Amino acid sequence: MTTPQKIAPMNPSRRASERRRSSRRDVTLGGRLFFGLAGLSIDCVIRDLSDHGARVAVPSAAWKAPKEIHLLSLREGRVYSGAVVWNRGRYLGLDFNQVRPAAEITEPLMAPIKAAWAAASKG
Repeated sequence: MTTPQKIAPMNPSRRASERRRSSRRDVTLGGRLFFGLAGLSIDCVIRDLSDHGARVAVPSAAWKAPKEIHLLSLREGRVYSGAVVWNRGRYLGLDFNQVRPAAEITEPLMAPIKAAWAAASKG
């Protein structure tokens, strides 16, 4: 079993142009954002991604994103846990504090994420 990867917080003294801890790669990946204790979720498209953050597109600009969120990358089978740090219309900026394989999730509160991954990996 792989230990979840912890990610160090970003140094706030960096200049604005150097704020990212790692470079993001442009992608177009199917994803699902999970939030709340009831396993609520919304589909999204991951537009750029690194181990420390992402930019995702949601179906509606009217959707109000919660602060804490989990992003499931359906193709990679990875769960990125962290916070929404900005919201611009249909786009959200995410900052991650943990990354781990969806198949290794054992916490009962994260069962909906593991079930979504299992369903996606069968199809």
